[in-house]
Amino acid sequence: MAKSDSPLVIAATEFDEVLAVYSRLGELLLKTPLTTLKHLERANQTLGELADSEQKLQDAGKKLIEALSAARQKQEQLSQAVIAHAPTLQARNTRLRELMNEMGALAQDVAGINTLVAGPNGDQQGAGPDTGEVSARVLELSERAAQLATTAREAEFPELDEQAHALHQRLKAVGQKLQKAGGN
Repeated sequence: MAKSDSPLVIAATEFDEVLAVYSRLGELLLKTPLTTLKHLERANQTLGELADSEQKLQDAGKKLIEALSAARQKQEQLSQAVIAHAPTLQARNTRLRELMNEMGALAQDVAGINTLVAGPNGDQQGAGPDTGEVSARVLELSERAAQLATTAREAEFPELDEQAHALHQRLKAVGQKLQKAGGN
């Protein structure tokens, strides 16, 4: 139903049209001179039309009140449904925030591996880190990313699922390459 076809708009339009007729007839009656027989006949006829128009105006007013009441009731029901839905939205936001915090912690741990590999000042000093240790940590982070992807999928957050799964795939590939390079 288009906005202009709503019962409220139809009732208001009908009331406005009937009111315009009533107003026109009322103005005509008030302006009609009452000096001749013809004027009196015209005034009496207009008065009869006004009475009919007043009944139509009352009927249109009732329809308008009914349509307004129905619209108000619909709005109240929608408002109650929105209020009832708010805790669900809040719970989803809380769950998403928790998963995003897990993703942030995982990203920090990945950055920690970069520090381990490059050294605290960004330059590798000495013999460097044990390739087996780095590989194990990368594969551990890969597994955490896979678990996060599963949790996000189960919680019905597909975008986070895709991001965590992609991180899992990248970390797994890096970890396996490090294992091969280290001879493990």
